[in-house]
Amino acid sequence: MRRRTFLKALGACAAAAPGALWAMGPEEVSMVRPDLPEIPGVGRRPNVILVLCDDLGWGDLGLFWQNGRSGEPHIDTPNLDAAMRRGVMLTQAYTTAPVCAPARASMVTGKHQGHCNLRDNMFDRPIDAHMTLGTVMKRAGYATWHVGKWGIGGGYESGGVPRRAMACDAGFDYSYGYPAHAHGHSFYHWESANWRTSKTGSPLVENVSAAAYKDGRYAQLSAGAEGMAFEQDEEGTYWRRLVANAEVRYCYDTDLFTAKIKQLIKAHQEAGRSEPFFCYACYTTVHGSGSQNSQGDTTLASVENFHVPGRAYPALDEADTNWGGGVTWEKDDGGRLPFKEINADGGNTSNTYIHPDYQAYDSVSKRRYATNVRRLDDALGDLLNFLRVRGLEENTLFIFTSDNGPAGEYLSPAGITWVQNAFDSNGPFKGMKRWSYEGGLREPTFAVWPGVIPAADGETPRTCAFPFQFPAWMATLADVAGLPQPAHCDGVSLLPSLTGVGRQLPMRIYTEYSDGGSGQSFGFEQMVRDGDYVLIRNRGVGGTVELYDVAHDEGQTNDLSGAPEQAHRVRWMSDLLLTCRIPSAKVPASCGAISAHAQSPAALDDLPLPATPCAGRLPPWEVRLFLKGAADWPWVPNFRTLVPDVGFLADDASAMRARLPDAEAFGLSVRGWLEVEEDSEVLFSAEGAGGCQLWLHEAHVLEYEAGDCSEGRSISFSLAKGRHPFRLWLTSTQGGAGLCKVAAGSLTLA
Repeated sequence: MRRRTFLKALGACAAAAPGALWAMGPEEVSMVRPDLPEIPGVGRRPNVILVLCDDLGWGDLGLFWQNGRSGEPHIDTPNLDAAMRRGVMLTQAYTTAPVCAPARASMVTGKHQGHCNLRDNMFDRPIDAHMTLGTVMKRAGYATWHVGKWGIGGGYESGGVPRRAMACDAGFDYSYGYPAHAHGHSFYHWESANWRTSKTGSPLVENVSAAAYKDGRYAQLSAGAEGMAFEQDEEGTYWRRLVANAEVRYCYDTDLFTAKIKQLIKAHQEAGRSEPFFCYACYTTVHGSGSQNSQGDTTLASVENFHVPGRAYPALDEADTNWGGGVTWEKDDGGRLPFKEINADGGNTSNTYIHPDYQAYDSVSKRRYATNVRRLDDALGDLLNFLRVRGLEENTLFIFTSDNGPAGEYLSPAGITWVQNAFDSNGPFKGMKRWSYEGGLREPTFAVWPGVIPAADGETPRTCAFPFQFPAWMATLADVAGLPQPAHCDGVSLLPSLTGVGRQLPMRIYTEYSDGGSGQSFGFEQMVRDGDYVLIRNRGVGGTVELYDVAHDEGQTNDLSGAPEQAHRVRWMSDLLLTCRIPSAKVPASCGAISAHAQSPAALDDLPLPATPCAGRLPPWEVRLFLKGAADWPWVPNFRTLVPDVGFLADDASAMRARLPDAEAFGLSVRGWLEVEEDSEVLFSAEGAGGCQLWLHEAHVLEYEAGDCSEGRSISFSLAKGRHPFRLWLTSTQGGAGLCKVAAGSLTLA
């Protein structure tokens, strides 16, 4: 296709006011940068603990829902309630997928499911580990730890994909927990004979990155421990050891992981480490656990499914400045941890304890579910108390959330009726795990950071209703660590919402998932939120859409999709279901049900991206030039969070390049439009040095940070006739000569 027939013009649509930019004359090289409000917490580099629970519903916590329910059964969470009163409850926090693996992949990679390489419920497929929560915090100088469930590293039971993205491949110095997805389906460790390849059993594995292993900083954690000696993994990126049965068998894993986190913090302090720590704590609570056909340990004192502890939680003791009471990592003369469910006479009590408040409930599942949630509350109360007695509370950001909505398939009776009628684990919302409705996606979330995140006075906690998804945590943690928010990330920093200071940038909320067992035959599910409205489409492109105003109809009972006054909104949001995403098959190293979208009348991945309806003359490109701090950026920053030094309009790439610095480091933001004369397949490509981030509509189509694209990258999209907005962010450390070359079809963008 010739350039003049492919493009009529470039730049911003006439409807998008070009006056929003500063038009610079040729002689102008700089401008006065306006002051930005100082947001508390930016660059403070606190310790960070990010807790991710498993299948915990929005309605399972006291202050979110349980405290307002009358009668029984109910669940009490006094420690988590007390923590919420010291911070802020985030009442419109969304996961990125209504099921485990893709939600965790999005959390770690900072990508929503339209961009993440791991989608659907693909057990044990490797995430794209080039930029993760771990690598971002490592770049900021943090000690980085993962404790608990991982399941997004590859290998094990799902097709033998190599384990190339374990936690210590993804920026973490240290990892302790279940490497495979199904290993976390038991709350009691037991060693499998073929632990490297099998899902049978729940082996615990301790990993240390190659760098951390070399300097020996974590050697004392395993001193005297039983089991396999450390061995190097096949790729040589980390060292690992199997934690043997003799070491921790019969330790309930909620207790075990809490004790491990306390041990890590204590050892970090006592070694005099100067860097802050980041702990990604992935509890298995309250996922169903214990099937004797796979993960269940037949030697437990009780083999009832849905594992519970073996005794009451150890009492806290604020006078104990070593551990604060609770669980400890001090072994007895027999080499056993004190919370191992073995009595002095050798008797086994594992999987037998029901909290006294719940012993009268009328089913095994209710008693065990409530005990699980209460045990999590006890454990996190212990951890928060430990921070106080160690003098770390004031300098620690504590974040709590869950991976997806509540589940019913493990319980008796099973299903949505159980979820709604027993504890209302989905709160006021519709749906549950594997449903892309609010009940499957809205998560109980709060954050505490004394002195930075203000708390409300009294018993009623402060709340924040800003809607966001998991990728916001990557942007937020970069912000608090003093690094620029990565353009790689689909999220925005939440510090303005958390602190109540500054302007909160909006965030796109998007979900897709190929139904893997909802019982509703949803097929390919999609959800997008825009303002107060949520649009849902099940059963792929052949399915009908549903529109809800969730600000006024949180239970999603009134479908507005057929209302004439909503026709424009339905069209716009239906287009977003196409323009917010990259087809899974086009994502490098993709792991997902690529063919699952092939439903009549056409496969979603094959549909052309719809044009944006706008008319009138298209003005030139809007260009912003960023100079301050550019030499020190570790990646392409989110330019929406920075103030440009220069703004100008350009007719084409040549005119733009003529205005760029000769040798100075800089960043560049370009906004424009492509106008396609007819439905066409268009190739987008980038090659050379510098960093490049390119969006078409809201699809993040090209991405690399700097200097790693010598052989070029490309991706093609089918575009419908009409106008298509693009946004291009570039960085260079060598002036204009160091800028990569970017093209759309025959048109040069940079």
